[in-house]
Amino acid sequence: MTTYLKIDDGLKRSLGYLPDDDALDSSDEERMEATLKGAENYVQGAIGEDADDSFYKDDSVFELYKLAVNAIATNWFFHPSAAVSSTTAKQIIGQLRGTYDESKVVNDDGATSELGQTNS
Repeated sequence: MTTYLKIDDGLKRSLGYLPDDDALDSSDEERMEATLKGAENYVQGAIGEDADDSFYKDDSVFELYKLAVNAIATNWFFHPSAAVSSTTAKQIIGQLRGTYDESKVVNDDGATSELGQTNS
């Protein structure tokens, strides 16, 4: 799976740190990077593993994606033994899953194609 976010894309602030906060040490940043990567994998898997860059980089999707990923990563950072995501993140994932499903068209033969594509 692809990673689209860095810890400076909102995770540090979600955790209460400024981008160049002196209170952060390298082990904190490593934990942030690990939880962020795990959260991205979780969200991408929940939405649809066949979604590509064009879906996640779409302006209407990216901000919600970032919000869901940061919510889950923040939860995992503060509660590493509890592998549950936040209610907010679950609702956003549901919305993104619907958006992704709407972007697909099921053809007569059962195959899917991107919305707007024509079969030749």
